[in-house]
Amino acid sequence: MTAAQTAISTKASANRQPAGARVGIPPRRVMMNFDNSDAGYWYADSPFLTYFWSAFSVLLPEGEQFFVEAVRHYRDQITDDDLKAAISGFIGQEALHTQGHQVLNDFINAKQLPAAELESQLKILLDNVGKIHPRLNLAATICLEHFTALMGEQLLAEADHHGSVAEDIRPLWMWHALEETEHKAVAWDVYQQTGGGYIVRTATMALTTAILGAVMAYSTARLMHADGKLLNVRDNVAGMRALFGRRGRMTRLLPKYLDFFRPSFHPNDHDTNALVTEWREKLFGANGAMNGLLKGANIH
Repeated sequence: MTAAQTAISTKASANRQPAGARVGIPPRRVMMNFDNSDAGYWYADSPFLTYFWSAFSVLLPEGEQFFVEAVRHYRDQITDDDLKAAISGFIGQEALHTQGHQVLNDFINAKQLPAAELESQLKILLDNVGKIHPRLNLAATICLEHFTALMGEQLLAEADHHGSVAEDIRPLWMWHALEETEHKAVAWDVYQQTGGGYIVRTATMALTTAILGAVMAYSTARLMHADGKLLNVRDNVAGMRALFGRRGRMTRLLPKYLDFFRPSFHPNDHDTNALVTEWREKLFGANGAMNGLLKGANIH
């Protein structure tokens, strides 16, 4: 092959690559299947913690579609090529997360738990919120992306955290945590570059935090009630301590959560480059643990 042919071939390969991959946000089509899973209480063998994380999963398909639409609405206003590529990567990753968590939600629903009902209720809520104003949709997106980035970082960084997830359920959460960390600044940068301001984002964060807390409490309680575990006091107290106690997982996120309210804050102020590099290699490197679950993906 001549030098000219090699150059043409290289350019053609680059053109076939998803735009997001060029800026470190590659959509990865991971094929999840829990048909043969016998996982019961799949987080730390705890009903409370399992249903807390199950409630989070139930929120994700509708929530991430909301994020995609909020960012897509402003895509035509972006002129920076790298950010446009990052938006494509963000949309692709979030769309694929929706598919992955729907598989887990179907697994939860098959246990005679009200996952589908909760998803329907959330859709009604988000459909009504989405009618208010595109700017508020994007502001809510950067708030919720802040939560998912912090939770994803923690899941990747803490071995006792991801080690508590049942082995056959764990790949979904690790893949999702990695990609939330990879694209954590995309919606933020779109918000900033399209005129988003400090007062709107911080007021939206206060409201979003309250609503998310209420929705998570309601959804967790509904799942626990359906399984007859709502009054399991010992496990509930232990689970609350694990999340919200003095050294609880959510409690330890509070300082980084509060960073959002600094006028000069940017998601990349929380340096996760080394963590992302480590987990890209572990999951999708040459000997990546999840390579066998991958299919080609190019979603924009």
